[in-house]
Amino acid sequence: MEQPSRARRAPGGKLRYVVEQTFALLHHFKRLAVRWECRTELHDAFVSLACSLICHQRLKKRSE
Repeated sequence: MEQPSRARRAPGGKLRYVVEQTFALLHHFKRLAVRWECRTELHDAFVSLACSLICHQRLKKRSE
């Protein structure tokens, strides 16, 4: 059996680990890991908020 490489290529040629890393970052937010909201709009809003916080943290690290 082959060992999975860190950067597997998806059919479109993009690197798959970027998507996997993004999902892993989003699952650090407990509210997104377990979907508590019944309404889709609320869940979408929390996903947007989590993405904003992740971007802010990364930009803050880069500027230091």
